[in-house]
Amino acid sequence: MIYTYVPPPKPSLARWLQVTGAFRGGSVLRMLQYEHLVQLPLSGQVLDLGGGRRAKYLKLLPSGLKIASVNIDPQIDPTHLVVPGQPLPFDDGSFDAVICLNTLEHIYDAPAVLADLYRVVRPGGAVHVTVPFMFRIHGHPDDYFRATPSWWQETFRRTGFARMELTPLVWGRQSTRAVVPGLYGPFVRARLHLAMLTDIVMAAAKFRGPRMTGRRGDSIAGTAPGWFMTGWKA
Repeated sequence: MIYTYVPPPKPSLARWLQVTGAFRGGSVLRMLQYEHLVQLPLSGQVLDLGGGRRAKYLKLLPSGLKIASVNIDPQIDPTHLVVPGQPLPFDDGSFDAVICLNTLEHIYDAPAVLADLYRVVRPGGAVHVTVPFMFRIHGHPDDYFRATPSWWQETFRRTGFARMELTPLVWGRQSTRAVVPGLYGPFVRARLHLAMLTDIVMAAAKFRGPRMTGRRGDSIAGTAPGWFMTGWKA
């Protein structure tokens, strides 16, 4: 499997204005996920694992998609309601792409589910996955694990993907400190924005290019609230 690590983009004032305006009210992790999501070249038949017709991010996806969704929670109104551990009710190669946002950490046997996603995507199709890393426990109904990029790389390889990319979803150390315990207390949004603006100043002093690279970049990426991963099926 060809593995590519994509260094996270450097935080900037322009990005801060864009993500806080477009994804108003979200956590740092959610804003960074959505920033990445809107850039995906999705088309055709798409499976949304862990989503449903009430998912807030559906409006961010391209128009004209034919979306099937799978969930164990009827409240989010999926097209297919399933029981945990049940195989996906689709034929092999049914979808052009799969999106799976903040779901695999809630599944005990995540590699088996990833293998099922690999099965239902067509050859040449992509499976897009986001998972948390430096993020508090949030059971829905359970929350089982946090895994490093090395673990995900090996899991995608064993699943059979021909190619994989991984991008840390991280803004900076100060904003990660706001993510880990969860936002609570007075002036929540103000404190979050202050942390993000502090990270912008620190990044401007440490990085010359558009991405956080090198030893310092790797150190900051090690505090990522989450990962955005894409695997392509040969």
